[in-house]
Amino acid sequence: MLVCSDLERSRNFYADVLKLTIKSKTEVSIDFELGNGATLGIHKRTRLLAVRPGSFQLGFSVDDVDALVARARTLGVPIFQDPYDEASARVAIISDPDGYPVQVVSDSKKRG
Repeated sequence: MLVCSDLERSRNFYADVLKLTIKSKTEVSIDFELGNGATLGIHKRTRLLAVRPGSFQLGFSVDDVDALVARARTLGVPIFQDPYDEASARVAIISDPDGYPVQVVSDSKKRG
């Protein structure tokens, strides 16, 4: 579970930028389907649940890192690390709405 300051803004980020599918939604939380039974839960900040960027980093495999970063830029998403090549992967790090780092990676062999 990831604590967020604005549930709808975070929903938009994970659904629109990362293209995750919503599995379930309540007034205070949203679960996204990650595949193979795994989910990512986001929860509205409360008096007891705090937003703590830097406490961990999410990572997602995507088809095209450069295309995702370009789309993220048009949506005003902060880019922590522009796309770069690493061994057999293309990698970038973007920010979710609360400042949590999100690594996106694609197989560099898929790039022309």
